[in-house]
Parts: sequence; C-alpha cells; structure tokens
Amino acid sequence: MYTKQSKKMIALDILDILRRYTDENHSLSQKEIEELLRNEYDMVVDRKSIKRNIMDLIDMGMDIQWSEKTRLVYCRDTGEMEEQAVCSGFYLQREIMDCELHFLIDSVLDAECIPDNQKDELIRKLEGLSSKYFRKRSGSVKREMSSRFTGSQLFYTLDVINESIARNRKVSFRYPFYRVGGEGLEEEFAEHTVTPYETEIRDGRYFLFCRGEGEEELMYRIDLISNMRMAETSGNRYGKKTRRENGAREMSVKFLSSEDRVSEFVECFGSRDLRVNRMRNGNILVSARTDARRAVEFAMNHTMDTTILEPESLRNHVFRMLQSGLEGYSESSGGLVS
Repeated sequence: MYTKQSKKMIALDILDILRRYTDENHSLSQKEIEELLRNEYDMVVDRKSIKRNIMDLIDMGMDIQWSEKTRLVYCRDTGEMEEQAVCSGFYLQREIMDCELHFLIDSVLDAECIPDNQKDELIRKLEGLSSKYFRKRSGSVKREMSSRFTGSQLFYTLDVINESIARNRKVSFRYPFYRVGGEGLEEEFAEHTVTPYETEIRDGRYFLFCRGEGEEELMYRIDLISNMRMAETSGNRYGKKTRRENGAREMSVKFLSSEDRVSEFVECFGSRDLRVNRMRNGNILVSARTDARRAVEFAMNHTMDTTILEPESLRNHVFRMLQSGLEGYSESSGGLVS
C-alpha cells in the first residue's frame, strides 16, 4: 500500500492508476477509481473530484478515453426524473500497442548481444509501457534466455557510440583477440581508435561499423567491446551518409533455382525488388536487389538447387568457398585430424 499523500497529488495518482490498470480492453468507472485511491493511496476522494481531475489531465494533453451512459436521476428543482449523462469507462490510450510490445520483447529475447540480466531489466521496462494485463498475457512470449555474454557495458558502450557519431568524434576501446596456448584458448586485448558512423544488428548480434586511421572500413561486435571512451579529436568521417544511405552494399544478383524455392526467396529478399521468371525445365530465374553477404549466405544454404549466375565475381566467390570446403572432405585431408 502506498503512503498517505497530499490532495494535490490526486491527479497524478489517478494517472498512475489509469496507466497500471487500464487499456483499450480494460476500463475503470469512477467508483472503481475511487476504491483504488482509497485502498492503494489511503486517499478518500468523491466522484466529482475524480471527474474534475480526469478532465484536468485531459486538458494537459493526457490521452484519456471514456464513454457516456444515460441514466434517470431525480431533479429537486422540478420534482421529476430527468436524463443525465454519466461519464464512465475511463482508460488511458497507449502510445504503443501491445502487439508492438510483443515484437520488441521478442527482439530483445533473440538478441545474443544482450546479457541475460540486462534482457530481464529491459523487458520489465517494456512491460511497464502497458497495463498489468499485458504482463499476464506476455507470459506466452517469454522464452528461456540463452545469452552467452555476461558483460554489463553494452548500453553504456552504445551511449558513447551514439554521442560520438552525433559529434563526429573518434572513440577508443579495448577489443579481445585470441591465441592458442598450451591450455587452449588464451584471451588478450588490444587498444583500438576509430571513427564510428553506424551500428547494425545482424543475426542477433550487434555490430559497430567504423573507419580506421587509414580510412579502412572496420567492423566490431559491440558486446565484445570494453572500456569505451570518446576521444577529444574529431573523426575522419567524409560525408554524413551511412552505409544504408550510400547504397554501396546493394547490388543486382541473379540466381538459378528450383521453383520450390520461390517462397524462401521472398522471405529472404522481400517481394518489392524481386523478379521471377519461370523456365521450361521447371527452374526459375530470380533477380534480387541485395547485398553480397546475404546473397552468398542464401546460395550456400541451398547449394543443392540454387546457383548465383551474376555478378560473375560473386559466383566465383561462392565457387571458391565450395571448392575449399570440398577439399576439406577429400581423402587427402583425412590425416589432418588425429
């Protein structure tokens, strides 16, 4: 139970009640709000005061919805029963829908880069954006957390990165590298100074894209970064366009594949920039706008019936990858493992 509060807090207490107990499917009458104020805030408030404070909240910009009901009441002036509109069914309209919260929570749960303790804290914050009824329903969304990382610097690191990008400053940080020692893997750290310009999530992992001292393009996993600091020196960023805005990663890729794969092409590359032509032998010719990494990944995952035709450089790259993998399974390599 809350401690007894001043009458000046009535409006804020009512807003808190609406935030915790209402949504578009769950509303409260003035009587129910009156009971919650008494039970949880030890505050006795009449219904007229409740309505007046709710209208004040609406005037201040709070998106509170309600319904009106008509009832018959006795009028002392006329001595007759008259119709009177009664406001009821108050609820707070949410800025974010529950289905959107479910999506965000799913994304947090699937993010390998976020340590489990920070996932739990972030999910609680997201749940707090809805009513208590969302937390009851969201039990079906939650799954066992499986992050392999226990670091606590992720969000601090992101904060420094975002500030550095906004101010065009360099950043310095420690990043691990590994050696094979007498007892297995040995972890060491190296200091890096770069100009950050973009972050991106790929397959559940969070990456920093940046430029080194010699303008080379670099990429680091953010969850592995430690001791992040923003430098006083300006970055060596040329232009303000990001990798996505530059469009440098995208290219036109042509595939030869089985017609059975058409749904998977749509799932991977989308339908907007996809062109599909059926061939006489039952195969399909597919043209997609995508980046090299995704095109190679798709081709490698479906090597039995999918081939990259163009560009030739990408086709040759996949060929070399497959050839290298095949050599690893040849008889001559059998002696590599003892």
